[in-house]
Amino acid sequence: MSIAISGLSKAFGRKHVLKDLSVTVEPGQCYCLLGKNGVGKSTLLNCILDLIPPDAGSISLFDKNYTHNALAVKQNLGALCEDNPLIEEFTGLEYLNFVAKLYRLSPQESEQRIASLTNYFFSDQDALHKNIAGYSTGMKKKVGIAAAILHKPQVLVLDEPFTGLDPIAAQLLVHLIRSYRNASRVILISSHDLNYVEKVATHIGVLNDGQLMYNGSVQEFTMNGANVIDQALFQLLLPHHNPETNMDWMLS
Repeated sequence: MSIAISGLSKAFGRKHVLKDLSVTVEPGQCYCLLGKNGVGKSTLLNCILDLIPPDAGSISLFDKNYTHNALAVKQNLGALCEDNPLIEEFTGLEYLNFVAKLYRLSPQESEQRIASLTNYFFSDQDALHKNIAGYSTGMKKKVGIAAAILHKPQVLVLDEPFTGLDPIAAQLLVHLIRSYRNASRVILISSHDLNYVEKVATHIGVLNDGQLMYNGSVQEFTMNGANVIDQALFQLLLPHHNPETNMDWMLS
């Protein structure tokens, strides 16, 4: 039930974003993809989600690919994209019921799961009866997360899931991710919120110049806790950078 990527390449015009990238994410892992802005993290996730086609290479999820098994793959895939597209004319409850029908959940399953997720994330249940267009960024994000997990996918892909959430909601999401991870599921996250990444990640991939500079366990990445994740990432990407260089003008 792994995500297996082999020789993946993608360019936009002359900019080569992914260059012959290969990686396997195994069941039981919460794999967090890190890197600077614009290095291709969202592009990689969008290729995995079949939202954009790669120029070369292959992607398989639980031993199936989109070419021959698109429906079977997508039925076992849950996704929160960075732009979190929702149908804003719907209320929160209408949207979640719509998603449940897309995945052919029974009325009983839909009612139980939607109630569970909305009670977990929303202290104000009245908001769920209002149009999504009037929601805050954080409320929209919580609806998107609930929609991604509603059908219990084997592969859960979350692009910047903590952005826009208040500290309480972000901590609730941390607990949800930890609870959702098990030996038969794969969780793949791209995030700049390293404080929360540190709480959920089992494995780290650092993307730079179209390739993975690091691909391994959190323990190895932080040298068994000698560094926190943000320090390890800084040292990997900018090993010779002195943050105080040529900044004396600010001190006088």
